[in-house]
Amino acid sequence: MKPPKIRIKVEEFRAVNQADLLINGITLVAGENGCGKSSISKLLYFLYKTVGNYDLLIKKSLLTDLQSILSFFDILYQDFVNINDVNIKKELNREKSELRKGLFRSENLKDELINWYNTLNKIEHIYTNSLLKHPNNKNLNDKLFRLKFILNDILKTETLSNDISKDFIKVKQLIESKFNQVIEKIETRPTYVLIDELKAVFSDRILPSKFEVLEYDSLIVALDKPNLSIPYSIQNAIYIDTPMSISVEMSDNAHWEDLNQLLLSNRNNQNKLSSIIGNEIIFGEVELEEGIYETRDLKFKRNDGSVFNLLDLATGIKAFSILQLLLKNGKLNDKTFLIIDEPESNLHPQWIIEYARIIVMLHKEIGVKFFLASHNPDMVSAIRYISEKEGVLENVNFYLAEKSSKNFSYNYKFLDKEIDPIFDSFNIAIDRINKYGI
Repeated sequence: MKPPKIRIKVEEFRAVNQADLLINGITLVAGENGCGKSSISKLLYFLYKTVGNYDLLIKKSLLTDLQSILSFFDILYQDFVNINDVNIKKELNREKSELRKGLFRSENLKDELINWYNTLNKIEHIYTNSLLKHPNNKNLNDKLFRLKFILNDILKTETLSNDISKDFIKVKQLIESKFNQVIEKIETRPTYVLIDELKAVFSDRILPSKFEVLEYDSLIVALDKPNLSIPYSIQNAIYIDTPMSISVEMSDNAHWEDLNQLLLSNRNNQNKLSSIIGNEIIFGEVELEEGIYETRDLKFKRNDGSVFNLLDLATGIKAFSILQLLLKNGKLNDKTFLIIDEPESNLHPQWIIEYARIIVMLHKEIGVKFFLASHNPDMVSAIRYISEKEGVLENVNFYLAEKSSKNFSYNYKFLDKEIDPIFDSFNIAIDRINKYGI
């Protein structure tokens, strides 16, 4: 028997007492409100966002660390603006422009460090030459005096230096130290980077007592493991918890902003599944149009020729439009992990079945892996029986969150392909109707 592609173990995390989840294709968890389904969804998303984009995340932290030095370069340039030396201004402006083209012009950070060395050396050369040419320029000397205080702040020193050339050497050493720290992180992938990211996501900053990820039965991530391995089966994650996240400009939810970046990609590749969504379900196409002032708008072009702003349409159309756009933008592949919290939300019963059908076909045709949290019996049934018809049921697993012996705490019971226990839990609603309505 082949081991599962992915196995996730979570213990003592918010409402989750224990969960041991297999992810081979489509994993669906069911349970009442407050049982921890959304907590697991977020945990999984930010796990894969971090480990899958580890290098980029660390490089962004480097950019943040170097902001004060970039500002220092800007100030040096501005100090020369009023000097009547055209060649100096041109040369320094060229250096500044080169640096601003992008911090990471080279894939190799060691090469990029050399770019910074060269820029700093040229700026220092221009600056010192200018002082030699204009020794009595009061305005320039005043700026130099201010520059010394700025250097004190950057270098974390208290006393003013009488030799600015030594300070330039220290700035160079600081840049080198920042780069070396990042290079070491990228090479060793320490787990504390993931821990810090997760603490930033969850407001109480409390993490699971146990959180492990196994790939083909090999441990690749654990909070008590010193280093993170590079995942293979899942290399990018997408999290959808509400269709209302479309085009939200500013949000406290980082996954909303991440999703919108994917949706607003400027690609329009039609394919089989996006055509099914457009021709058989929502009867139209969602497209990205360039607006004025470099804005981008999502337009829904109905099959009868009518055009609408997607934001003005029903939530159900938005739900299918997200999948259509992800397909057309080429964001879904066999290494994608699509996490959808309550996919049935805001859908007509007929469209719940259609949405389940698209989920199954995305897995069958493309290999997308899913983690679904659902309350809906139609969604559960549709995933079960459409998967069986399409020949992918062996890749589907169901779980039910059951109350543990601890208050407000749940264990996730593995049901394999059996969904009757989920329906037994849904029958509680019928009991409540009988209690309050009869």
